[in-house]
Amino acid sequence: MRISSALLLLTVSVVSVRAASNKAIKDVAAEMVCLCGDCARESLATCLCSFATQQREDIGLSLDGGKTAQETIDQYVSTYGQMVLASPPAEGINLLAWITPFAALVSGVFLIRSILRSRVQQAPSTPAVKTEQRDRLRQELERFDEDH
Repeated sequence: MRISSALLLLTVSVVSVRAASNKAIKDVAAEMVCLCGDCARESLATCLCSFATQQREDIGLSLDGGKTAQETIDQYVSTYGQMVLASPPAEGINLLAWITPFAALVSGVFLIRSILRSRVQQAPSTPAVKTEQRDRLRQELERFDEDH
């Protein structure tokens, strides 16, 4: 009886340890992308392919083995390179990947603004109507009104 109680307690504790690390596994997996080639770099946390499932299992083993989340991520980066990261760190050449979209947006705004300003300045002004023409038009309109 004592052996079965101890075995039950051991089983429950192992299951609860693994269940407790499921959130940690998802958190670490969310920092990385699937590299199977079929998933279009989907997050390891959400990808359903067999490669991602195996990677999540490996992450769980790493975390259960005592490694921290950052150590596990660093291990994957050393194995697969920075392409395994969901978002590259903002340093070195990767800094360009972070800055370029914002720089393009700001440049686009200034380009559109300058184009609009130049079009407004180039808009032809309405030609001034000469006094003679205005008087002639008024006479024509008066004559037209009298006839009809």
